[in-house]
Amino acid sequence: MMKEQFYPVNMKLGGRRCAIVGGGHIALRRAKALVAAGAIVTVIAPQALPEIVDLSREGVIRWITEPFTASHIVGMFLVVCATDDEAVNRAAAWSSKATGALVNMAAPPTELSDFTVPAQAGHGQLLLTVSTAGASPELSRVLCRELADNFVEVYGTWLDRLAPLRQEAQKKFSGSEVREIFWRSALDDEVMALVRQRKYDEAEARVKDAIARFRPQS
Repeated sequence: MMKEQFYPVNMKLGGRRCAIVGGGHIALRRAKALVAAGAIVTVIAPQALPEIVDLSREGVIRWITEPFTASHIVGMFLVVCATDDEAVNRAAAWSSKATGALVNMAAPPTELSDFTVPAQAGHGQLLLTVSTAGASPELSRVLCRELADNFVEVYGTWLDRLAPLRQEAQKKFSGSEVREIFWRSALDDEVMALVRQRKYDEAEARVKDAIARFRPQS
């Protein structure tokens, strides 16, 4: 029987209600990430790190200073279970699943997770993620550091230059297949070599020239 694999997805959370059960370092990291994604975040924990308290005082998140109960997560789209008490995490997970919320187990029992959060490295609009399907989060973090050191800034800057060119190409070329064919030829080895050398002006000029010259086959 084939082993079950994760389905990779980038999730839009703008305006979605999300809860974090727990007030420690993992909860803080998840809270910051969810806020950055535009989520409406509630932290549920009798005690919390000073940073979480500050976020609550600033109105960035809501902090419920009570032990978890099922009523706290009614209406939540996503719930992160991140306490150091496995029984509490388990209760929070099953209560959340019963309401239809997605569950991320940031602490045991991790087998109740609906999804995992990959290690991330980003620059601007570029986001690179690494997942080991939970087999070794440590390796994920190491690989992400390598990506950050060697790729993220270079290609993140190129993405900023490329985005307007993509809009130009979309206006000129109709149909997803035509655009795919174009970009396969436009982002060739020579262009990408220029990007790696941070010669963005030259790379951009080549893509602009390709847009002007490209003629779809009839």
